[in-house]
Amino acid sequence: MRGAACASRNGGKKGHIMSEIKKSLSAAMLDRRQAIGLGLGSVGALALAGCGGSSSGSSSSGNSSSGAGSEEGSYKVAMIMSGIITDGGWDQGHYESLKNALASHGKWQMLEPKENTADADAATAAQTYVDQDVDLIIGNGNQFASDWAEVVADAADSHPKVHFLITNTDPTSEMTDYETLGPVETVLPDFKQTGALAGVVAGLMSKTKSIGFIGGMKLPSTLIKYSAYLAAARKIDPSIQGQYNFEAGFTDASLGTNLTQQWIASNNVDVMWGDASAVDNGARQALEAAGADTHFDIAQPIDIAGDDQPTVVTSTITDWMIGQAMDEIEAGTFGDGKTITGDMDNGGVSLGKFSAKVSQEVQDKIKEYSDEIKAGTFITDDEVDAVKSTL
Repeated sequence: MRGAACASRNGGKKGHIMSEIKKSLSAAMLDRRQAIGLGLGSVGALALAGCGGSSSGSSSSGNSSSGAGSEEGSYKVAMIMSGIITDGGWDQGHYESLKNALASHGKWQMLEPKENTADADAATAAQTYVDQDVDLIIGNGNQFASDWAEVVADAADSHPKVHFLITNTDPTSEMTDYETLGPVETVLPDFKQTGALAGVVAGLMSKTKSIGFIGGMKLPSTLIKYSAYLAAARKIDPSIQGQYNFEAGFTDASLGTNLTQQWIASNNVDVMWGDASAVDNGARQALEAAGADTHFDIAQPIDIAGDDQPTVVTSTITDWMIGQAMDEIEAGTFGDGKTITGDMDNGGVSLGKFSAKVSQEVQDKIKEYSDEIKAGTFITDDEVDAVKSTL
């Protein structure tokens, strides 16, 4: 096993880390990104992640990727993900957020991301960057919160310049086993705002008054997104009905196609929004087959509206606030388990460009309602909870 051999070469202490973490994996709760790991955890991917490589075959031993951050800087940043940077969803969104942050932070150098990192290799992947004294190590999802507890504790003592940023994680509930949160911060988007933005678009674009949503797993964040989505759409038209599935996983595009086809046939769904990465691509295929001029998709979490996406009318965009983390590291204020909130005020949550299928009149209404969402006056928590209580 190449992964085991790499861990052994990295030293006894890190071998102990992996042993202890692997013992705890059987008791860990399956989360959003672990589901992807189950589909991607091939022997090749395990070996690649364990040895510090990436799916592109590039070395991550201090080599910067092309583009932003390619010149030698004062700080280094590395990203660890369970998927790939071209997945069109979760991991690509994180990668684009990192590139955007680097564009305005000239002192920072990006190391080659570790893609397809299986849960069993997550600690070793982080440790390879700790050993290089990388200033900021980013974990794309809450599974890293459980995987990195011992690595963080060791780094806090032996590598004080290393910092960890874990996304989609609430430290008060998901990091209670940490010995220290000194070098750690997390990022949480405003899921209510994200869902409400999608709901406004869906409510204004739907002619059949039937909208759909596919989630990869029934996570708290997914429930809030859908509840706000339907609540906001019903503020536009109370008669709107919502169809949903929270168990689609994140890798099977055909499942998205089949679900959407069924809803179009049985419920006359004409607008979709998704939270399921590759599965969302399948939903778009079904919408296009039903007629791209009458069936529409709202993409997430990156801006993909364009000629090559005929059903996408706009996108809900998440920025993972990596630039703020970099600023805090430079200022010496990063850490202590703080949570960075991404919202409409700081650019963490936004809508992307509109396709030509969204009339100027509808765009003006979306802008008006978006201002109310930002101000917190469009939908209430009670209205979101009313939908959530039915799920």
